[in-house]
Amino acid sequence: MLLRRRAASAFVRKLLYFAILCGLLWLLWMGLRGVMSTGEGDQAVEALNEFYTMEQSGNFGGSWELFHSQMKKKFEKSTYVQQRAHVFMQDMGTDTFTFELGEPQAEYDIRTDPNGEDLGKVYRITVTQHYKTRFGNFDIVQPCYVTQEDEEWRVLWIYKEKEQT
Repeated sequence: MLLRRRAASAFVRKLLYFAILCGLLWLLWMGLRGVMSTGEGDQAVEALNEFYTMEQSGNFGGSWELFHSQMKKKFEKSTYVQQRAHVFMQDMGTDTFTFELGEPQAEYDIRTDPNGEDLGKVYRITVTQHYKTRFGNFDIVQPCYVTQEDEEWRVLWIYKEKEQT
């Protein structure tokens, strides 16, 4: 009887050690996976950060290149570069701005405009641009969207009908 109890106790102890070892290996795997790979949301934030860093330095042609094809249909490159430079640098009297990016939120069934095609999975990221201009200091807060197109992260703005108040 005593021998059976010791054998059962040794078996339970080995089983417990095995379970603990499996748990530690699982935690290690999950931790390494999180460190080694960047999540889609983080990749979307990186792409949007690159876009606004270019805008911040006045490289509007470079930022235009990061637009989704639907945005490129809305703006020819030369027109976009001229209008952005005109509005922000000439009209507002500023040559740069600072910006903050919010947390990415996955959304589905998004269209750039009511008649546009469904974009599938996109990340909505709120961008706050801080300006110091000849007209005073102010912020522009804009929801931006980032999605993959041809395995590249691309930036979109959404155009909805004006809501009735």
